[in-house]
Amino acid sequence: LHLDPAMVMWVPSFTTSTDHSRGALPDVVPMADAVFNIGRTALFVAAVAAGDVTALRAATEDRLHQSVRLAHAEPSRVALDAALRAGAWAAWLSGSGPTVAVMCALDDAEGIAAQLPPDGHTKLLRIDHAGATLSP
Repeated sequence: LHLDPAMVMWVPSFTTSTDHSRGALPDVVPMADAVFNIGRTALFVAAVAAGDVTALRAATEDRLHQSVRLAHAEPSRVALDAALRAGAWAAWLSGSGPTVAVMCALDDAEGIAAQLPPDGHTKLLRIDHAGATLSP
């Protein structure tokens, strides 16, 4: 793995219902949008494997759910946009939202977190490259 990113999680002071968030999504999506998102998944994996931080932003573009969910969570949209303007490699809704996940260089994490809206709090997380391990 060529990247050792930090994850800044912006957790807003409000919550959303997963059922409501899912219910706002269309039952059917255009094939072109589904293909677009599948391609972005492959691009994300390739970008992480190659350490290509410039491709990560494009890899997290979405045509299936984020715009619908962000329409009901404006502070999350503000946080996502602020993170990208502050230099994050990528940012996206975490799950159904409203938390925003921000991927960035560790050295930039605190500065990016400081640019996020004050109506939430941030958590700095690191990715565990070893995963779960067993001890004898």
